[in-house]
Amino acid sequence: MRGGRVVIAAVSVVLLGLVCAGGALACSCAPTAPVESLARSDAAISARLISIQPRGVTRAAYRYEVLHVYRGRDAIEPGSTLTVMSPRGSAACALPERVDRNYGLFLLGDGGRWVGGLCGVVSPRRLWAAARKPEDGHAAGSVASCTS
Repeated sequence: MRGGRVVIAAVSVVLLGLVCAGGALACSCAPTAPVESLARSDAAISARLISIQPRGVTRAAYRYEVLHVYRGRDAIEPGSTLTVMSPRGSAACALPERVDRNYGLFLLGDGGRWVGGLCGVVSPRRLWAAARKPEDGHAAGSVASCTS
């Protein structure tokens, strides 16, 4: 009987370790008001996801139809198609993968390319509301912002 308890305890420790290890790989974002995210981003758009094209093992190109531009109007036009590079996989904070769905995106410019991730995604309605508020940094609600 004692040997059975040791085996059960050992299996439990291993399973607990696997569960905790999976959690350590999860995407982690800190809450940030949409107004703050808008001020910190190089571009902010509402857009419909058209397609996702893998770019190697760790990255993908997300193609969007731009519906509205809230920031970055000099580089992005409504109605245009925009490619955003992002990590692949939820543990790496990848962009959402539901094609034909609208998203609010806070983007960073990177050498003529746009970069984004899950921590810079908000509903189009919350992005619209943030763009209408004065830039005092105090908006109701929050959006996730990636932490390092």
